Amino acid sequence: MLEAKGFKAVKRAVIAALEEGRYQHEARAAIEVKNLLATGEVSASAVVEVIRRSDGTCHQCTPLHQDPSIDCHLIRANGWYLKFYFLDPSTVFISVHR
Repeated sequence: MLEAKGFKAVKRAVIAALEEGRYQHEARAAIEVKNLLATGEVSASAVVEVIRRSDGTCHQCTPLHQDPSIDCHLIRANGWYLKFYFLDPSTVFISVHR
């Protein structure tokens, strides 16, 4: 899990996970609409660019519904909605969509 919870640390960690291929996708209904990264309609490098253009005002952190001990991160930036959490050694994407 990510120790530092500030947005800069979250941003670095999620970008590293995407660039290194250390990510997975949460199984869910309507994945073809809710997770364009999982379906291949959006590349990891495109998601990295969205995150790079975001700042702390685009970020929210709340407890994960299924396990409140895990921080769930939401980035709303440039028309994109990215929702993910860190589960060492991976980052798990719940949603990647416009």
